[in-house]
Amino acid sequence: MLRRLFRGGEKEMNQLQRNVKRMMTVQKREVRGVSDVIFTVGRSETIAFKAENESRRGKGEPYFVRVKNDIGKEKMVVIWVKFSSNRGDFLTDIVLSSTEPNHKHFFLGNTQGYKLIIHPEMRGMAAVDPTLCLMIKKEAGKSRFVTDVRVSYTRADHMDLRRQNYEMLPVCLSNFGLSYANVWIRWTTSSLVRLTNADHLEKELKDYSEMLAKSPENKILLQMVDELKWRLREAQLAEEEHAKDIPKDDLTYTKEFLALTSRELAKCCSVFRKSIANARGERVSIDDYCIFLREPLSMAPFIRQIFELPASSSGMLVQHPSSNNVPIFDVGATLKATAVFCMLCSPELMKFVFNWQDPRGTGFIESKQFLDVLGIFHPRHRDDVLAGTLKKIDFPLGEMMSFSEFECYMKKFPRLLYPAFRVQEKMRQKFFGSGWWNRKLRLYCEARKHLELERKRSQESEDKERRQRYAISEELKYESIELSIAMRRKRRQRSNT
Repeated sequence: MLRRLFRGGEKEMNQLQRNVKRMMTVQKREVRGVSDVIFTVGRSETIAFKAENESRRGKGEPYFVRVKNDIGKEKMVVIWVKFSSNRGDFLTDIVLSSTEPNHKHFFLGNTQGYKLIIHPEMRGMAAVDPTLCLMIKKEAGKSRFVTDVRVSYTRADHMDLRRQNYEMLPVCLSNFGLSYANVWIRWTTSSLVRLTNADHLEKELKDYSEMLAKSPENKILLQMVDELKWRLREAQLAEEEHAKDIPKDDLTYTKEFLALTSRELAKCCSVFRKSIANARGERVSIDDYCIFLREPLSMAPFIRQIFELPASSSGMLVQHPSSNNVPIFDVGATLKATAVFCMLCSPELMKFVFNWQDPRGTGFIESKQFLDVLGIFHPRHRDDVLAGTLKKIDFPLGEMMSFSEFECYMKKFPRLLYPAFRVQEKMRQKFFGSGWWNRKLRLYCEARKHLELERKRSQESEDKERRQRYAISEELKYESIELSIAMRRKRRQRSNT
């Protein structure tokens, strides 16, 4: 298969595999979410479960992780969560409920697809028994899911968890006969092609700081500014960490990313200098690139996001002037943006457009933002087909749209997103042609499959080795116990004689 796809031998494929491996590491494509939650009640049960859980972990089997703070009042109650990398197993909702039907927080979610998580000693049968149960839900295809569960007791815990983007479930555990504590959930959306988060946080911090300067005694603003400073610092550190393995020079990045030969890179530079920068010198503007693609200037906001895309994939913070007519992009930046955007497949391009209006990665956009995108893609709205399509959607203003809904609309009415694909196709035609890019995409898919297979084999080998170590340790433990028993018998025999 690979020989049919390319003639250049193993050199190109090896380079592509290195790029895929590096980009998968940088972008952290493997997302981990919570797949199950259980309770243990009482010290003896907790100790026994801990030993069993450690045994599973030693064998390389799925295991639970203990939530840091216990929640029991009269007796020990511990929450355990299990993590998974399989998106179909992720929890998409958690509801705290009482086991008593007449309780104000009783919730029966069986008819709504929820699964009941309950412990036999938390049914409220005895006076000291808690009455807490959980209703968990798993919805296939939903972009928002649970990635962590925490418990807080103090105000300092509240502040720290809020800074880390945890959301507190609205009911205090004391309502269920447990400690005066709160459960916090961290939600995450599926890995979208997203813009640089630190840039958005910095703008948000600037706005709130200006508001705080006018109202310095406002405690809510003080808290929000403090949270944003912490989140910005964390985002910047993460971006710096991600950017370590990314080539600093844009031309080098483009050459390595696409596994280009020196001749192919020279051809790209020639297209830039002859067709785009002939009147601007060595730098071009957003408007110049629109003209180069023969796209209306109304598409400039979308073209701008294309030039921001390489910064998000490399984790580097880049700020550009707001004017679309300022020549700021040199040959390296232009080719880098072109390469990254042209290598997006259809689902990734759809995610990119969605996340353009969702820079914080919440997984939701407002209906107004959806219409703003359509306004950029179809500025005149004179197309009868488009007008009819908008009537069919019938999306009320003021409501939120999830990515799954957005994806459903785009698949049902592909004409709405056609301008984005048109831009990509024009870029491909200008540089090497569609056939070259399609071949490169196929090679990338093959390289990714090969790396996934290698990773799976490596994981299986590690699990096998872990099970062997566990078996040996258990055998040694058993032998030590037998030896200890034998020594005790000898001592008894000596003492009796």
